[in-house]
Amino acid sequence: MKKWRLIFIQTLMISTGILFGVGVQALVGHLQTGSETLSWQWYIPLSIIFTGFLCSLATLLLREDDGKDITHSRLRIVLHFLLLFGVVAGCGYLFGWYDSAAGFAVIGGMYVLIYGFVWAASIWMGKADEKKINEAIDGIRDEE
Repeated sequence: MKKWRLIFIQTLMISTGILFGVGVQALVGHLQTGSETLSWQWYIPLSIIFTGFLCSLATLLLREDDGKDITHSRLRIVLHFLLLFGVVAGCGYLFGWYDSAAGFAVIGGMYVLIYGFVWAASIWMGKADEKKINEAIDGIRDEE
């Protein structure tokens, strides 16, 4: 159950970040061209969710369950970063999120921001869960 929760939460956070980034990119493109309409292909939202799901699977595969040393942890983070960048860049190319080197650079920059957002959100959610657990333990202690 914990793995499914991780996949769901990571997919939701990553997809939200990508949707925001691609949406901002589309809005900037719309404002630069002065076009009256702003539209996406029908598959863009589905491709964003699919990319988020693939990234969450990579997160699950590289998750640290054991108590390895800090060097091993840093290596996993670097591998995680590069693997997810490959997934996002590949899906971006496959689904047409960018069509030039400049578009690829924008996607790369957004990826770095989204990666930071997901790490920060994951840490924040972990702290919130930890706080709830500590409050429950304190409640049990008070009853005794």
